[in-house]
Amino acid sequence: MKPFEHLPHRYPFIMIDTAEIIEEGRHAKGTKQITVNDRIVLPDGKMPDVYIIEAMAQISGIASGKKGGSVFAAINNLTFSGTANAGDILDVESILERNIGSLYIFSCKASVAAGTIAEGEIILHFNAE
Repeated sequence: MKPFEHLPHRYPFIMIDTAEIIEEGRHAKGTKQITVNDRIVLPDGKMPDVYIIEAMAQISGIASGKKGGSVFAAINNLTFSGTANAGDILDVESILERNIGSLYIFSCKASVAAGTIAEGEIILHFNAE
């Protein structure tokens, strides 16, 4: 599936290339091919952590199954244990753990071939539909 079909983001701020809904309204996975020519990649070839967080938030929006977009509300217990570099394929995964009214809490993970590089919770606020 093409992520822009489910997100309001467009180039150059869409951080995932492909997305797959595993369980509608609850679980999704996505990928991002990181290249040296990508605008988000630093001169040393690294993808900044903030863009990894954004990729996790975008796949969470897709996992929610909600249309119309959301607002990034918070990050909880997010830890980084590695980096993503040019040439890597960044895999992001998000599972909806619970919602409290319009706040949706997702358990997220980002990884590359070398293993998991980030894990934590992303909280999104969805407007009333």
